[in-house]
Amino acid sequence: MNQQTRLKPAYKKTTDCDGLFSGIWICWGELTQSEKIVCAYITLIPLWWMWGWRLYFVFLVAGIIIYELREKREIRLQRPSAAVIGIIGYGLYVLIVGYFYREAQGTRLNFNAVISPLNNIVCFGLLLWYVQDRKIRIRQQVVFWSFSIAIAMMLLMWGVIYFGLHQAHYIPPRSIYGLLTGKSGEYEPGDGNSNFLMPYFPTDESIGGLVRYVYFFPGPEALALVMGFVSLLSLDIKNRLWSFFLLFGSAFLLLTSGTRAVWVSLPIVLGLRYLFTTGKVFGPAFICGLLAIVSFSSLSVPIISNGVIDKITNTAEATANARADSTEVRGEIYRLTMEGIENAENSQLIFGHVVNGEGVLPGYEPAKVGTHSFILGTLLYRGGLLGTGFFLTFWFSLLWWLYQTRYDRPSCLFVFVLFSLTFATMELEMPVLPISLLCVMLRSYPVKNSSQRDITIFNYS
Repeated sequence: MNQQTRLKPAYKKTTDCDGLFSGIWICWGELTQSEKIVCAYITLIPLWWMWGWRLYFVFLVAGIIIYELREKREIRLQRPSAAVIGIIGYGLYVLIVGYFYREAQGTRLNFNAVISPLNNIVCFGLLLWYVQDRKIRIRQQVVFWSFSIAIAMMLLMWGVIYFGLHQAHYIPPRSIYGLLTGKSGEYEPGDGNSNFLMPYFPTDESIGGLVRYVYFFPGPEALALVMGFVSLLSLDIKNRLWSFFLLFGSAFLLLTSGTRAVWVSLPIVLGLRYLFTTGKVFGPAFICGLLAIVSFSSLSVPIISNGVIDKITNTAEATANARADSTEVRGEIYRLTMEGIENAENSQLIFGHVVNGEGVLPGYEPAKVGTHSFILGTLLYRGGLLGTGFFLTFWFSLLWWLYQTRYDRPSCLFVFVLFSLTFATMELEMPVLPISLLCVMLRSYPVKNSSQRDITIFNYS
């Protein structure tokens, strides 16, 4: 009874948006504790960039543990969902096979090899467990405002770089994390972008005379995925002026990233969103199942995957010409990766090769066998069938859970289709899991006519 009494005011606050804004500013006192944390995390993206984008989930998990122990002297959680078990199992699997592989090679796991899966995967799983157990929900208007601030800062940075610095060459300074870990002062490809503050890559061309921009993110691919999410998010805003600002602002920043995979995938996702919001589909379950099969199974077949890659190349011809070696190098990486999977021993097929293979482009460290594709490289080549099984358990369980709890969820959840499409030609980039966690918490206004809930569930724009 006491728990119900305590939760009633919080629920009322999260469903009532009156008084949430004062002019263009958000009223901090009207936010729930969860909304304050999410708002701070998004608006302080420049500080995370200066820090080096490290331990962001570890800090959050530590904060929750301290809060729970201080308030309740214990942490009680119900049985974890299949998605939680899958992702935590995948993170621990990466650590365990990495440890035994290096033991066999006579080497030790370094700090980054341990902390990276713990922060990026295991701690994400713990947060997902906590959010699902506590049924934490946040209003989408809070996220709208937070990303508006982030977009405005990135547009301002682009103006300074393009008009003020004229996209000139520069020596990137080290991030705070890079300084603390003693990283060398000169950047080399493969050193880790998070160790240096690089708002743009002056030697990489994008389109229309622009270089490839990164702004406050570890790489252009991470920027592109976030901007794709914001583009979908903007379509749920009722205020048209606000919606247009986020949509066109994020679309422009997406173009400056020079990431072809997202350029091609986003229009497909927007088209699917339109079909859902108009109700002209066979049903959400049918479409979700069809997309799951097409986005993963077909893209795992080399012949079809190569066709998709060629299609992407032809569609983004201007960028392909600007980065002439990109398509050839990727094609060679995918070919050698497939050969490595086909010729793998039984143990390698089950547990994976664990590490990347040989280099493909001399002098360029990131171009190795087993890279540039999350499905083909990270899962099947490095993770093996066992690692792939763990991640697929998480991914499809989470999608099914979101579908089952789709009532009052915004249409930006179509970002999971975007992620699934880009897994073929991109790695599991840094923003994927944070955005996934954000989508789990997001809520919109409930549908008034429950009889039409299934076909109009995403019709909030």
